[in-house]
Amino acid sequence: MAKSDETYTEKEQERIDAVNRYHRGERPSQICKSLGRSRVWLQKWIKRYNNSGKSSKMEWFKEQSRAPKNVHRKTDSEIEQLVVNVRKSLLEGATEDIKYRCIGAVEIEFRMHELGYSEDETPSLSTIKRIIKRNGLIVQKRKRYIRCKSNKRYTLLNPTKANDVHQIDFVGPRHIKGYGRISSLNLIDVVSSKAHTSSTQDRLWIT
Repeated sequence: MAKSDETYTEKEQERIDAVNRYHRGERPSQICKSLGRSRVWLQKWIKRYNNSGKSSKMEWFKEQSRAPKNVHRKTDSEIEQLVVNVRKSLLEGATEDIKYRCIGAVEIEFRMHELGYSEDETPSLSTIKRIIKRNGLIVQKRKRYIRCKSNKRYTLLNPTKANDVHQIDFVGPRHIKGYGRISSLNLIDVVSSKAHTSSTQDRLWIT
């Protein structure tokens, strides 16, 4: 089982003694009671010993590392910084090409491809999410859409020209006495405040 001239830790010696007692025919319940251990614990080390094939090379009584066998490679610091910069630029939306874009991992991946990075150079979506979290760039939805003084404008969009952003509401169906069922599509331009309304009695709105 184990070489007699070796030195073991207290826990290792306990495991060796427990398995020796079991193979000498002592009842498992008695072994567990005397050691203050469970049957599951005893069966674990008996199984470990049996699986070792009684080979001296296999130190079955030692605790095995719980670290994952496959460790993902650490993301290159330059790539991580790029992910951070892209995330921040999408949050700020300072240029016309990214002004109204989303800010999540999928959008970051797409933006990196636009910037000329290949599939192999671009981190996976799960890695991008970890980078965002690690760098404190998580944004709660409620905070992202904080309103300005104008009840028609959002700080993230900040439109400056007519037709930049429209607000659309579907209202209905409403029932007007003597006329019937009415559904309305209301559109308002955020900058100019010009509005347009269309109404229909159809159940399906076809556009």
